[in-house]
Amino acid sequence: MDDELDKWRDGVDRTILATLASVAAAMIPVGAASHDITQAIADAAEGGKRLRSILLLASHHAHGGSAPRSAIALGAALELFHTGALLHDDILDESDTRRGRPSAHRHFASHHREKGWEGDPLAFGNAGAILAGDVALMAADRALHAATSALSGTPRDRVASLFHDTVDLVVAGQYLDMRIATQPVEALAHQEADIRTTMRAKTAAYTGEAPLALGAASAGMDDAKVEAIRDAGVYLGLAFQLRDDILGLSGDPAVTGKPAGEDIREGKRTLLMWHAWARASSAQRAALRRALGVRTASDGEVSAAIDVARTTGAFEAVEKEIGEASLQAQTRIRGLGLEEPYATLLVKIAADAADRDR
Repeated sequence: MDDELDKWRDGVDRTILATLASVAAAMIPVGAASHDITQAIADAAEGGKRLRSILLLASHHAHGGSAPRSAIALGAALELFHTGALLHDDILDESDTRRGRPSAHRHFASHHREKGWEGDPLAFGNAGAILAGDVALMAADRALHAATSALSGTPRDRVASLFHDTVDLVVAGQYLDMRIATQPVEALAHQEADIRTTMRAKTAAYTGEAPLALGAASAGMDDAKVEAIRDAGVYLGLAFQLRDDILGLSGDPAVTGKPAGEDIREGKRTLLMWHAWARASSAQRAALRRALGVRTASDGEVSAAIDVARTTGAFEAVEKEIGEASLQAQTRIRGLGLEEPYATLLVKIAADAADRDR
């Protein structure tokens, strides 16, 4: 199985590079400047375990699919969409790093300073990363077109519709995430429903739900079978996001690629923070106010906010939900009668989503 996974990753990586080569060819009239954009996308797309594309390919084969080239192109489309979303997300969150190196907008800003160009380096950096993210999203559509061209009839239409619906949902989820983060910290008490909706729309939709559904659709499955695996993917994606929330506060920066506690300064409204606020004393809520959404919060203030989450039992509450979501995903996958060894692989990935270290 490991050899097959390596083959899938290699195929997805090669398809991403081939797609970006087509993008570069289209940009030839711009000259050398266009390299800045394509390089930013290539750098942002590099690394990671290719979870989404592996889920898609495993689902395709588990459903008896016989169009692996199309599935690989679909996997590349998902990864390129993820890349474009990250490029934009880092600007929205004002993140300095991504996967242990400067985020794209910081890199563009540094390039501006090094060249001694006029104007505001930060504004240039943001604009450059926005444009790179736009191109990455269009590159995802290129890969999607290549994938659907190899399909025909209903499967082709179903795949295209699923992909585009996912993009729309994720963008709306990102906006909701921003919207609830602008509310006063006290609003946390009433934000549970919006937080859960954000997890479902912003992360679960394209981390678990879409990959599994696209794999089934590309294998020619009907709506009922696509929806069945899609349902399992929602739970898998929720487990993934909840683990991300914990790692955002307690993970090793050398592993996660981002400073621990950065989610606090960014003001992210997570289920972890909701549990902490709901269980906190007046003094503990004061500690949360001093750090949550405060960009200038000191390391000590951020640590104090994390301590509130620990001492109130918020971590334990979220760990319980992670286990429950992962178990729901595993149970649903097992009940679908999918082909081996791919069914077992999907169950293992659902279990790993709860226990992973990044």
